[in-house]
Amino acid sequence: MRAILGLIFMIISVFGGDIVWQTSYKEAVEKAKNESKPMVLFMNQPGCGACEYMKKNVLSDPQIVEYLNAHYVAVSLDIHKNDAPEQFQVKVTPVFHFVRGDGSIIQPTLIGGKTAPFFIKLLIKADEAQ
Repeated sequence: MRAILGLIFMIISVFGGDIVWQTSYKEAVEKAKNESKPMVLFMNQPGCGACEYMKKNVLSDPQIVEYLNAHYVAVSLDIHKNDAPEQFQVKVTPVFHFVRGDGSIIQPTLIGGKTAPFFIKLLIKADEAQ
């Protein structure tokens, strides 16, 4: 069953699918543990131009969508209302934390908007370090 779901996610990604976002840190931790995947926490807020840039130009890139869905539990959290631990709370956005299911940090936090080529390299690097 898990293989079938993985195949469905890959097919959706190739044909213009979206990142499967979790919106609860606690639920994402359980999912990450169950699937043995690291998490990417996308800390964002309404009205953030750089967050919108990331959503429109980077997080919609088919290669990034496919890689995130296959290798990570993606978590999108509004900085004003979320259930993440204090260590992941921020005041500026966008911020990306790369975290294991146990809450330990994989690599340094990424602050600010980046290009798709830069971001995919970072995702691969964090995945390999995990």
